[in-house]
Amino acid sequence: MEAGTWEYRVDTIGSWIRSPKDAQLTDVLSAWAEEGWELVSALPREGSQAVTLIGRRPLTRDERRRRTRPREGW
Repeated sequence: MEAGTWEYRVDTIGSWIRSPKDAQLTDVLSAWAEEGWELVSALPREGSQAVTLIGRRPLTRDERRRRTRPREGW
C-alpha cells in the first residue's frame, strides 16, 4: 500500500466517571467494521475512565479525489 493511502478515525467512548461497557465497545467496533474501519489502537484517557479508539481504512480513489477537489465558493 502506498504511503498516505489511509484515512484515520478517532472516537472516545466512556467518560471521566464511567468506563465503557463491553457491549458498547462491541457495538462501536462492529459498526466500524461494517464501514471498513480496522482498530489500530485503544488508549486510556488520562484522568478519566474513557477509552480513545484509533482506526484506519484504505483511502479510496473517490475519497482522495473529493478531498483534493476545490470546494464550491472558493
